Amino acid sequence: MKINTITHIQPQIAKISFGTTGRYYKSENGEEFGTNSWLFRDDVDWERLAKYEKQHFCNKERVNIIQFASSDGSEAYTKIISLLENYPEKNAEKFFPIKAYDIDEEIVNAARSGYINTCLTDRMNLQINSDDYTKYFTDTTQKLNIKDDIKLQNQKTLKASNILRNRVQFERADMFNILANLNDNSDTILMCRNVLGYFENDAVERFVKITANKLKKGSLFIIGEHDTKNTFIDRFLKENHFMRIIKHVYQKL
Repeated sequence: MKINTITHIQPQIAKISFGTTGRYYKSENGEEFGTNSWLFRDDVDWERLAKYEKQHFCNKERVNIIQFASSDGSEAYTKIISLLENYPEKNAEKFFPIKAYDIDEEIVNAARSGYINTCLTDRMNLQINSDDYTKYFTDTTQKLNIKDDIKLQNQKTLKASNILRNRVQFERADMFNILANLNDNSDTILMCRNVLGYFENDAVERFVKITANKLKKGSLFIIGEHDTKNTFIDRFLKENHFMRIIKHVYQKL
């Protein structure tokens, strides 16, 4: 099942989940599709990416990270942690705050709360990918209840520290509108991961063409495994002057 737009999708009761959150949505023609999010999703080498960004943008005073389909904050938090762990903090600040957008008001409010539901895999990934993950998350008695979201096995709500919360801004917005108003100066990291895989190929191709016109030489476009498995996005990116530098990471030529 593919869809042509995500601007009018409404959340339905989630049926399956792996990771921090799992949700089902309905497309405009009534078809259901499921999404999920989790920390340090392994279809990107986050450590390698952070080190590449450090070198690639070394001469930039400011780097703009824009994230579409930001969900509960899992991926924005992953991005922040990977940069701070692999980049001296005093120099990593040029990457923040991340501007994270999603169309789902319920999930945006959950992300803004500063709490996140985690499963055992999430907590293991935090330990693997940080020297001391308690800098970033602490235990809490607070329970994060997200309407229409599923309860996870071994679920635990964690509270994000200010180290994370001060470095990301969550907003409800349509990604096409944000993209249309994007101004780039070869200093953008555009994260559009595991969302375009829900679109028909003609819509994906149009999105890639718009992105190619908006991003200048040297800026990065990051996608996910769901996108490459379900569309011809890799071909579209190469046809529109993007070069793959790391798995699922493309640079504008």
